Amino acid sequence: MDLLLTLEATASRRAQLERQLRDGIRSGRLRPGAPLPPSRALARQLGVSRGIVVDAYSQLVAEGYLTARRGSGTRVAETVGARSARPRTAVQREPTARYDLRAGLPDVSSFPRRAWQSATARAMRELPDAWLLYGRPRGYSGLRVALTDYLARARATVAEPGGILICTGISQGMTMIWRALRARGATRIGVEDPGWPGQADSVRYAGLEPVPVRVDSRGLVVSELEAAGVDAVIVTPTHQHPTGVVMAPERRAALVGWARSRDTLIVEDDYDAEYRYDRDPVAALQGLAPEHVVYAGTASKMLAPGLRVAWLVLPCTLVDDLTAQQVTTKATPSVVEQAALGSMIERGELERHLRQMRRRYRARRDILLGGLARRLPEVRVGGAAAGLHVVAWLPDGADESAIAARALERGVALHTLHGDCDTVAPSPPALLLGYSSISEQGLARAVAPLAAAVRSAS
Repeated sequence: MDLLLTLEATASRRAQLERQLRDGIRSGRLRPGAPLPPSRALARQLGVSRGIVVDAYSQLVAEGYLTARRGSGTRVAETVGARSARPRTAVQREPTARYDLRAGLPDVSSFPRRAWQSATARAMRELPDAWLLYGRPRGYSGLRVALTDYLARARATVAEPGGILICTGISQGMTMIWRALRARGATRIGVEDPGWPGQADSVRYAGLEPVPVRVDSRGLVVSELEAAGVDAVIVTPTHQHPTGVVMAPERRAALVGWARSRDTLIVEDDYDAEYRYDRDPVAALQGLAPEHVVYAGTASKMLAPGLRVAWLVLPCTLVDDLTAQQVTTKATPSVVEQAALGSMIERGELERHLRQMRRRYRARRDILLGGLARRLPEVRVGGAAAGLHVVAWLPDGADESAIAARALERGVALHTLHGDCDTVAPSPPALLLGYSSISEQGLARAVAPLAAAVRSAS
């Protein structure tokens, strides 16, 4: 492997080599566990004696930057690399915890591999040759037709295949929407407070200003939109992230009325509406005002985030603008994966999988709720009727970050309201506890160390 190192003849080459390797590890360019070239190969690459490389490696092994084992060669040490690399935010953190209670992670171990393999095989047999070129900017027509029927049936949307655009994720789709609105003069976009950071990030990335709009127990406080002076707004009305509240009917009507009176757009992020347990399904907002609502859906929670397949149901006023962006970027998922997903939808395989996962997630949720009731009765739980996580509202004055740190020390990874969400509105401390990516047995065991972390930090 080429380490892109350069040694000058004016100074100690061994010292230069040691310094550059240390800097590479500290900066994160040389990742934990990364293999280094054999000493003979690196010496040949740098034009120095093998002894210089051997001595440099030995020094860094002694300092703990490298490890050297017979049979596996010289590698960057796992522990030093993790400490020395660029710090990550709480959302970016990838803990190696025993119990993963982070919110928003589906159970990818339950991915329907056989059904997907069969759907992929069908796609390869039936996909027209022309679709194996560059595809179409709006996405594979078979998937758009299948989504039209599925979304009308399951989410009460109003759409035609020509108004659906396939993209590589909701964040990408939102960025395209904001760019189109910016070209029309928009400057400020309303985002929920508290809310998913990805929404505000996509607004900033498109060169616009995200403006927080308060969320209460009935959803977005629509009466505050006028004072916020926003040109459009993005909401999660079916299962607000992170609080889990459902937007009240009068708020939905008021929001649609606001959009119509200003002739502007609502972006509806319907990220996990398929999962509900103790309430009837809530129809998509888009069905109330298709001309003013962009509906955004994703396969991330239905199947797996790694598929990178999402869709936008667009008002006719946005179709041409977003299609033009896709012509330029060609940022669509693999046409084979689009065709496979379309086949699963048409044959009812996706809905069978969702029914199975609803039963599985509900059982896991019930285990978590029972454990919290027994071990943390002082915690108030919200957002449990749907979705993939609950909100554990803590007593006033509780230190979220300290609890998260103590929990991680005990092997429990979790998210916090103020550490992993965008929020400026005053709100009590809370933990976001996911139950979808951990087994029933793991959930039953995770609550005890979680409770110990809460008590030790209070």
